[in-house]
Amino acid sequence: MKVKREEALNIILNNVHSCGWEYVKLDNAYGRVLAEDVVSPVDVPDVNKSAVDGYGFRVSSLKKLPAKLKVVGEVQAGDVGKFEVKEGEAVFVMTGGAVPDGVDVVVRVEDVKREGDEVVVDFPVERGELVNFVGSEIKKGEVVLTSGERLDYRKVGLLANIGVYKVRVFRKPVIGVATTGNEVLEAYEPHRTSCVRNVNYYVLQGLLSKVGAVPINLGNLEDDLDLTIGKLEETFNHIDVLVTTGGVSKGKYDFIKRAIELLGFDVKFTSTNIRPGRPLVFAVKGEKVFFGLPGYPSATLVNAVEFLLPAVRKMAGEKHCENVYYDFEAGERIRGKKGRVDFVRINIRGSKVYSAGNQQTANFYTIVNCDGLAVIDEDRGYVEEGERINVLLFCNRSGL
Repeated sequence: MKVKREEALNIILNNVHSCGWEYVKLDNAYGRVLAEDVVSPVDVPDVNKSAVDGYGFRVSSLKKLPAKLKVVGEVQAGDVGKFEVKEGEAVFVMTGGAVPDGVDVVVRVEDVKREGDEVVVDFPVERGELVNFVGSEIKKGEVVLTSGERLDYRKVGLLANIGVYKVRVFRKPVIGVATTGNEVLEAYEPHRTSCVRNVNYYVLQGLLSKVGAVPINLGNLEDDLDLTIGKLEETFNHIDVLVTTGGVSKGKYDFIKRAIELLGFDVKFTSTNIRPGRPLVFAVKGEKVFFGLPGYPSATLVNAVEFLLPAVRKMAGEKHCENVYYDFEAGERIRGKKGRVDFVRINIRGSKVYSAGNQQTANFYTIVNCDGLAVIDEDRGYVEEGERINVLLFCNRSGL
């Protein structure tokens, strides 16, 4: 059964679910997805603090300029100023130090003059300057992160900042990956004429790890229906998703669809209208999910990025699981074909996109060296120079 690109993604996302949850410590929280809202147990800051090294005092002390204020104490970071600063007095307070009662303004040490036990202020200030008041950043009880957010280094740092050391996160989906075909060689095996290397596992391992899944290499499936069924059947007790590459077309030894049906899976569709990689088998059995991707590495990659990764993100609990596309201007005429959705390899120069060269499905080199994929809808055909086009970028080029 053939479906269109949008139908395929809707069917997939309507048939996958999160994989449960667990608690992890912050050291293991990077890249995980929150399974609960996080409420701050404290105010940040928890007391009024100085933003700088300087002198704190009451604004009311500056009735006349210049004003001479008596320095009555000092507060270091981590100390609590357990005294009150009265009108006409000042306290020296270091960055992050708690300002004593009565202080409602701080001035930088380099902006004033110290004369013995007095500090001279000769400019007007306003209440609250350079003071970080209780709860001005985060209030106790405030929701600071929400369920479905993926934790990066900034958000993990935020959790540490409010004293949350263990968080509830969604369990990582376990993805079994198998290649198919007697012609497939591993990268470490000696060269054999007319064979192909197992590129697909390494592509999928990198993609799946990046979105918080646990990929498991199930090896290669031989071109034998009974052996394929036996190998697949024994794997489903240990994985959430099975992904195979190759064996999904209409060749004599393409057994994957038949094997999955015999194992009791409900096949939702067998191909889409995208290029490269029209053959795509998607099937479910209870909570188990199956993706049969095409064999060419470029077609595997496009299908994985477009269909598999959004499903895995949803299973990992991420609330925004679909891909993000960016709007670019075509710097030249970019070729597609009406009646299909073309994923064209492009490079970005300045603010415009250009073809990355060879677009053949069998060519993996250009997909490795391009910046992303421009998507040409089935009713569009060509994209002319100067027209707008949606682009799926392969990476954040800032590296952050």
